[in-house]
Amino acid sequence: MYKSKHGVYSPELVQGTAGELTDALSEGYGDIAVDWDTPDHLMLEKLTENVFQFSAAKSYQQLRDITLALRDGEGNLREPGDFMEAVDALGYKYNREWLQTEYYTAVASATAAARWVEYNREADLFPMLRYETVGDNRVRAEHRLLDGIVRHIKDVFWQTYYPPNGFRCRCEALQEPDSDAAETGLPVHLPQVPPMFKTNLAENGLLFPKNHPYYEGVPKDVLRRAMQYLPEDYAYRTRDGYEEHAMLQHEPEAEENRAIAEILAGNGEKDIKLLPRLHEKEIDLRKKYYGEEYVREHPAKCPDSFIGGEPAEFKESGKANMSKRVLDASRQADIVVIKTKEVLTEGYIDMFIKGQWDHDDRLNVKRIIIINDGKTHKYERPEIQKR
Repeated sequence: MYKSKHGVYSPELVQGTAGELTDALSEGYGDIAVDWDTPDHLMLEKLTENVFQFSAAKSYQQLRDITLALRDGEGNLREPGDFMEAVDALGYKYNREWLQTEYYTAVASATAAARWVEYNREADLFPMLRYETVGDNRVRAEHRLLDGIVRHIKDVFWQTYYPPNGFRCRCEALQEPDSDAAETGLPVHLPQVPPMFKTNLAENGLLFPKNHPYYEGVPKDVLRRAMQYLPEDYAYRTRDGYEEHAMLQHEPEAEENRAIAEILAGNGEKDIKLLPRLHEKEIDLRKKYYGEEYVREHPAKCPDSFIGGEPAEFKESGKANMSKRVLDASRQADIVVIKTKEVLTEGYIDMFIKGQWDHDDRLNVKRIIIINDGKTHKYERPEIQKR
């Protein structure tokens, strides 16, 4: 646990909750082998991200409540024993009562998501879905009104009523085996479902609704940090010629870095990975993503990318500041990529690069790539070329 500008943050608490809910995701979705570019993998990617962000939001609220528990209802500082008793009560509520409900909800949501992928895959043959309850005396009256309704998979009905429709909801949407199945009518007054469940979670790649109370007041940085702990299989997304970490969607420089990576890939660079920015105190994660050697040499720095297994830093620069941008980038990586803001002649670029190798304050730089007018100009340090 450590303090950030947004308050106390606990990676251990996030990972503990996410571990439980990831188990629920696996139980509900099923143990199936999927290729990275299949609908199932894309769905699992989204659901896994949702698990970690939901877990981060939950841990934020729990730590906030623990902080508030330092004082009683009248604003007086609690005695240590009373405070610990309040903390224990919060722990039971968050990590036993609520987590159990969240586990079962995650199982139901994951099952529904797996079926949604399957139903859409077979929609040309079997386009009708039927809402079905468990049929016992525990079924909610609102859900009982939906029992037996048959609608086309593209019908707007499923945008609101595709299960689950509440915590611990056991309802299902089942594919009609008859390819000529007919739609049924709808009740004059369709039942209400809790506002946060008034959506098709599966279509949106969610296990938990976006407007769950846990998300209220949670800084974006807290949700961003949760993405650091994604399992390796779902941490990176394959783009057009490069990969990017899921956390990058929350980075302010994301669009600029994507544009540079796309140009590099289009001009022959291989094995490009856009990396997340990690806090200097998250040493284990930094070693995982940046490598032990990089962390040892740059304990507080974060490279934009790895190219061919080597750290690379991206910069955008005008003609007047190019040398300074190379220096800035050299402090974070041995490969420097500069995207120029104006069009330069090849002669000028060649002369500029020759001057860079003479500077003693950037001797670590092995390669410089200049992106000029959409084209790349690649240079390797002369002494490396001679080897």
